[in-house]
Amino acid sequence: MAGRRLRPALPSATLRCAAGAGLLLFSLTGIAQAQRAWVTNQTEGTVSVIDTATETVVATVKVGQKPAGVAVGDGRKVFVTNPDSKDVYRIDAATASVDLRRPVGEVPLGIDADREGRRVYVADWYRKRVLVLDGATLDTVAEVAVGEVPAGVRVVDGRGIVLVANRDSDSVSVIDARTLAVRATIPVGTHPFGIDVDARESRAYVANVVSGTVSVIDLSTLTRVADVPVGSWPYMPAVTPDGRRAFVTNQQDNTVSVIDTESLAVIKTIEVGEYPEGAQAHPDGRRVFVANWFSNEVSVIDVDSLTVTGTIETGDGSRGFGRFIGR
Repeated sequence: MAGRRLRPALPSATLRCAAGAGLLLFSLTGIAQAQRAWVTNQTEGTVSVIDTATETVVATVKVGQKPAGVAVGDGRKVFVTNPDSKDVYRIDAATASVDLRRPVGEVPLGIDADREGRRVYVADWYRKRVLVLDGATLDTVAEVAVGEVPAGVRVVDGRGIVLVANRDSDSVSVIDARTLAVRATIPVGTHPFGIDVDARESRAYVANVVSGTVSVIDLSTLTRVADVPVGSWPYMPAVTPDGRRAFVTNQQDNTVSVIDTESLAVIKTIEVGEYPEGAQAHPDGRRVFVANWFSNEVSVIDVDSLTVTGTIETGDGSRGFGRFIGR
């Protein structure tokens, strides 16, 4: 990385300057089908497509201005938010090409889709609302009022709910996916941002940037059951498919905290790249992928040894905020 960027005062949707270089769009035709990771590169205006079997970038997709949020629905479509240009792009996963774009909201940031990709939920950063999109057309079909400055969004398919982290309200809104009404509002730590849920959909984990904790929510009772201290400026949790561990990116420490979900204690701290942001556990249960915003790379962590086993060079400003690997 050329030079060292100043760290922002708060994790914002609109920080960092735009990159000037154009990038090629490569077709995935002829590339063996495999589980892919779709990592947004905000400064560069692209998405890096990673073949997770070989841990290499196999395509780069141009997606407008400063993409941040990402959601993989059924594995055939990928949805990307652009906070600066106020739009959402849809990528066809088979060809790694954009097949639809729509203006959405004032500052669209956090995003997630249901398992089939039929509905897409977008947090509108400044408007205290979540916009509900038709996955087939990207038309806005509803809006739901939530808390101040909504950030991370996570669909919990089996429970029929959508979780939204309200950064400036220090809370999580629980939206009923059928009625689109807010079922509950759960107090958490200070400035919640990223959310993840275990595969059994029994608990949600919420990273609280300012309080340096992860709030644990029981999804049966919709109550906060614990707050786990982690590193400085935790941003995104990633829970392993077996639910045994949660990996949390700590932006200012350049580390990932590993939480044992039974004891709810940090069992290890792992050094990764500079300013780690997005993170997701691979469906194979063996690896966690971490997007490092300032060092333009993805770190691969082995779940058993709790060590970094690989580094994948991506684009400028890799954020990967959201569900960037399919279920």
